[in-house]
Amino acid sequence: MTKLLKKGLEVELYAGTSDGQVLPLSSKILEHFPNFSQEPDERNVEYITSPIIDYNELFKEILEPRLKLRKYLKENGDFTLIPGSTIALPFEKKFYPTKPGDKYHQLVWDTYKTSVVTTSLHINFGIEDTNTLFKLLSALRLDAPLLLALSASSCFYDGNVTDFNSYRWHSFPHTPSFVPFFADHNDYVLWTNEQLANKKMFNVRHLWTSIRPNGNNRPYDLNRIEVRICDFVSDITKTLSIVAFIECLIHKYLIEDKWPLVLNTTKNDLDSIVTRLKEQEELVSKAGLNANIWDWRNNTTNKAAHIIEFLFKDLESIAKELNILNYLLPITDILTNGNEAMCFLNQYKKNNSVQKTMEYMIEEFTNSDLKAQDLIENKIKANI
Repeated sequence: MTKLLKKGLEVELYAGTSDGQVLPLSSKILEHFPNFSQEPDERNVEYITSPIIDYNELFKEILEPRLKLRKYLKENGDFTLIPGSTIALPFEKKFYPTKPGDKYHQLVWDTYKTSVVTTSLHINFGIEDTNTLFKLLSALRLDAPLLLALSASSCFYDGNVTDFNSYRWHSFPHTPSFVPFFADHNDYVLWTNEQLANKKMFNVRHLWTSIRPNGNNRPYDLNRIEVRICDFVSDITKTLSIVAFIECLIHKYLIEDKWPLVLNTTKNDLDSIVTRLKEQEELVSKAGLNANIWDWRNNTTNKAAHIIEFLFKDLESIAKELNILNYLLPITDILTNGNEAMCFLNQYKKNNSVQKTMEYMIEEFTNSDLKAQDLIENKIKANI
């Protein structure tokens, strides 16, 4: 029997006013929620779920901190949580440092300015065997553009419609600029130490790419894969559908032991694939599910939505075996009704106002969390 993996999410959020103004509130939030953490700028805040196997428990781990935070924000200035992965309305281009004097944070500000003031979902999957970890790392990297297409939620920035589904991923400083495929753990260790020696990375955390190895003592002790490309998705059922989609992909590789043939090539060819994937990520940043991208499985060009639809059908049987089909199914809703950026843009077409669109989507975000709360409470009552 195939067993589910341990998994956890790092959830980055904006908080502010009900009309969409993002405010530097993370230090105040941490005073009341010490289990939350901070990014270099005060305008985003993060919480991290425990490593969990069961999806229903993960659902609660994502929702409950948010409900507590919503209650605190409401009671301390009538503030709320704001969807999207970039700051949609006009904002100050100054930095609100969370740790003045911190050398790493100062480097971030000096080098990247406010391009790093974004929110996202970082999705971690526990993989103990390092040989398996690095094979999965390479295989999943090929499909990272699809994960961005499903999650894109940053079409507005600084009061403007950007013409991107994910302005976050388009503008975010991917660091180092070129990250190769790693043959194995030793290859990764050597490469990381070289980047640190050449000051292309400030520390081991300073690897900002679509997917990376993770562990408590990087680059040496590794026990999970971290998918970093996803924008913040406000609907928890859709968030979990993306998690389930990735987990089913992982299990497909583990069950079949068939790895992408496209990676069975020379280093020069692999480096060419790295460059090509960066191009695919940019295409998806622009057009989301409608992007025409490289389908590496058959070496053709296809719309991202069509590739995902084909993969979904292929993964259904694995989802049934894992007993998580109900968590995977909302992928079809994203394919039918669009990712969150497309929902933002559809609303914008109705009112021609970024401000009014944000007010509407903030209310939708609030209602989505309250519906999720009702869903959990009803399940608990049903079990009683």
